[in-house]
Amino acid sequence: MTAIPPSASRLALLTAGVAFALGAAAVGLGIANEAPLAWGFGCACLLQIAPSLALVHRIREGLGNRGLDGERRTLRITSHLLRFLALGLAIASAFAWTGGDTPKAGSLDLALAGTTLLVWLGLWLGKRRLGALHPSLALDTARSRALAACAGLWLAGGLLGLVFPWADPATGLLLAGWLFRDGRTVAKATTVSLVGCGGCGSCGCG
Repeated sequence: MTAIPPSASRLALLTAGVAFALGAAAVGLGIANEAPLAWGFGCACLLQIAPSLALVHRIREGLGNRGLDGERRTLRITSHLLRFLALGLAIASAFAWTGGDTPKAGSLDLALAGTTLLVWLGLWLGKRRLGALHPSLALDTARSRALAACAGLWLAGGLLGLVFPWADPATGLLLAGWLFRDGRTVAKATTVSLVGCGGCGSCGCG
């Protein structure tokens, strides 16, 4: 069993904090501006808090069997919530598009989207080496990569919306599809082994 560096726990905890801060900011901005793309992305960030905290607990328990059921249960709930979010975002974006109520991103929206993209990219790059050490760390790395991609969609939608009014809700529909697919991916992850040593007991398995 490869030793898990202390940075893994710190990065997982940092991810939870970042997801809360940036997610809450995006949700608040999206609600204030009636922009589904912004609040949809913000909710996606907030839904990563629980899996990140569950990973912190598992790392501290040695990434063995102890805490495995809790992590799987957290991922299963998150997968359902992501798909519900995708449905709600798709409906809101479709209404915004067909109803002509298309929000236009301001400087604050674009600044937050750009900052969010850079932060999630940084977290993903910081976790890339850790992903090869354990399945749970690989899933965490994939979640950060997915959020970086979603942040890129948010920024692209905002920039295109400056020229094309339909770009924001259209990108919201794209994000909804991405989140639904991500929810299915998370659900599948609960059916594979998340124990790096096979539960042999040599790495602190419970």
